[in-house]
Amino acid sequence: MRDSTTTRRTAATYANGAATSGAGNRHTRRTFKLALVAQATAAMMILAACGGGGDDTLSPAGGKLGANGSEQQGNANTGNINAPAPAVDASVPPVELPDTIKPVNYKLWFRPSADLNSFSGRADVEIKVTKQTGAVTLAVRDLKLDASRLTLTPTSGNGPSRVLVPIPQSQGAFYDLRDPTADIKPGNYVLHMEWTGTINFTKAEGIFKLGLQAATGESSDAIVTQGESNFAREWFPSWDEPAFRNTFEVTAEIPGDWKAVANGKQTGATKLPDGYQQVSFAKTPSMPAYLLFFGGGKFDILEDKFTNPLDGSSMRLRWWVPPGEAHSAVAGMQFTKEALNHYYNYFQIPLPFDKMDTIVANDSYNNKNAGFGGLENWGAIFEFADQVLVPPEGAPTTVHSMGKGRSFVVVSHELAHQWFGDLVTLDWWDDIWLNESFANWFENVTKITIHPEFPGNTWANYAAVKQRVITLDLQPTAVPVQHNLSDAGSMDFLDSFAYNKGGHVLQMLENYIGKDAMRKGLQSYLNKYKFGNGTPPRLWAELEAASGKPAGMVSKVGDSFVRQTGLPLVTIDAQCNPATNQNVLTITQRAFPNKNVYSGYQWNVPLTLAYGDNFSKTQTIVLDQQTAQVTLPTCSAVLANPSGLDYYVTNYSPTLWSNLLAQAGAITTDATKTNIAGDATQLYNAQLITKAQYDQIVGIKNFQPAVATLAAQAVKPTGSLRPQAVQLQEMQSMDRPIHTFRYEGVMKHLTDIKR
Repeated sequence: MRDSTTTRRTAATYANGAATSGAGNRHTRRTFKLALVAQATAAMMILAACGGGGDDTLSPAGGKLGANGSEQQGNANTGNINAPAPAVDASVPPVELPDTIKPVNYKLWFRPSADLNSFSGRADVEIKVTKQTGAVTLAVRDLKLDASRLTLTPTSGNGPSRVLVPIPQSQGAFYDLRDPTADIKPGNYVLHMEWTGTINFTKAEGIFKLGLQAATGESSDAIVTQGESNFAREWFPSWDEPAFRNTFEVTAEIPGDWKAVANGKQTGATKLPDGYQQVSFAKTPSMPAYLLFFGGGKFDILEDKFTNPLDGSSMRLRWWVPPGEAHSAVAGMQFTKEALNHYYNYFQIPLPFDKMDTIVANDSYNNKNAGFGGLENWGAIFEFADQVLVPPEGAPTTVHSMGKGRSFVVVSHELAHQWFGDLVTLDWWDDIWLNESFANWFENVTKITIHPEFPGNTWANYAAVKQRVITLDLQPTAVPVQHNLSDAGSMDFLDSFAYNKGGHVLQMLENYIGKDAMRKGLQSYLNKYKFGNGTPPRLWAELEAASGKPAGMVSKVGDSFVRQTGLPLVTIDAQCNPATNQNVLTITQRAFPNKNVYSGYQWNVPLTLAYGDNFSKTQTIVLDQQTAQVTLPTCSAVLANPSGLDYYVTNYSPTLWSNLLAQAGAITTDATKTNIAGDATQLYNAQLITKAQYDQIVGIKNFQPAVATLAAQAVKPTGSLRPQAVQLQEMQSMDRPIHTFRYEGVMKHLTDIKR
């Protein structure tokens, strides 16, 4: 976080959210790992006809799309109760690709070979050139461009088509399609490209092949795509940075007995003389290239519909599953409807689709080491079968199900991404937490709200998970929630910190500003930057505006927790004045002892103090200095972090510990009890309290169930800051992120960027 080679955002720009680069013309080589029901249902299984079961037109479940793919609200109940706000710039600069050429619409065609080892593709891309240039630069990896078929044609009819010459760049997976005259003037053009590529078999990226295994055990080949993070460039030459959003029209030629699915609804299917079929799909909303999806194979389909609670319109829902596994998707279909209903009511923003597909696949080859459970492709979510399918007892299946609890988590996670990541997209991959932390937070809140009957779906367990994340945050392997993509920055994009720690920070922010303000701020953020890019400063600004907190305070709190490793230790002492019955608290903060190389040193801590009879009164401050004093109008016991969900550890003076334990019976919230026992565990392991003190705290009858809850998350007393290897491995195995993927290739130098 404080590495001197930071290339995008530095400590100097920390407070105001600006981002600058110190890279100059330095070229660096980086490899990144990116790094979340009852059988009774009215759903009907529909086995689509050849060509993927053409989509019947249903009423949109949200607004209509304009010609540019942007959303035109079809109802008044969208969260914007005031007059439309002036248009805002929801774009951000690209990082590696030039910003002088922007794709507008992509007409993409491809055809896999009969053996599914390779494919051919072509595209007509509408582009807009804003500054004279000598070449069109885009991202290409493991594709062979047809040099005789690269043409650039003005859309105005002024001037002839010109043949471009493909020249690979020396750094990274980029090509310059050069104009021999070096004179591409500003204007609108159609770029035509043709290429061939390889269908991946041993890795789940680009276009890859699966062995789709039926419930009876038979296997048939299928293909699906995976574009996140920068794998779209493996199946079509692209502008696959998140700064670029454009519409897509997909056409594919596939075997005649396959069904096909993509982001847009299917608009046609034509049999071809060679036994293939040509399938076409509607234009997508404006979106980044990494969210483009295509899948084809001998899927079965479970179909239902979702009723939009905002206006009563219908959205077509389909689960695409291995043959004979439709019965295993019944629970997942129900979870889809439940989560969508929850998110529609919360965000008050409909999705710009009239269908939502979930593509579920297993793989008889079992050779991919994919490392992810699902991917949030907009309108066409991809998930692996063991993660989400729940076969009825005794039913034929090849699925090794993780159960209903895991299924709901994955389904609700990917659906949360339809807003956070898809409707509003991160600006660059170091802000992946803007996608994953929100999906993690919403998945947890949603599962506790909707399915508290599933094991572990309690606030007490959530507080215990926080303590597990804290333990991992103290280890040498900890990295900031907001990754620092410098030369020596972290390599793991998607880890427990981008997911879990970020989610707990969001929960803490909600505790600080209030549920209503959090919801209002997120609605404003999504509405303002829909079909565009989000950034941390943009998020903080909307939350702050909704909260009424002092200027800059939300960003100070948020940044201090997402940009640093570790967490604060808050210590409280008190002096009671019997004459006035006032408690003068002296509160200090420092970094909790840890093994981090670059640990945080000071935070802006939203500190809530509960006091009075049964801890019924509260006072909240932002501890933005190392020491502060607070006066309370009573000499009663004091409890910090009464929700149990804020991300810091509290220690008390011996007198305050005694007062707190004497009033332990007044603490009735399970999450609070779990947090007190968890904090005591962290303090003992850091040797900040003795074993006798720890035993006294957890020996309180009221806290003993919390000890078991913590133990289930591998949070146990070790007497050491660093848990034993077995315990650490157990903790890490519990963090099963929905996504684990990589940023591959050589990155070019980063120019000065301000967000």
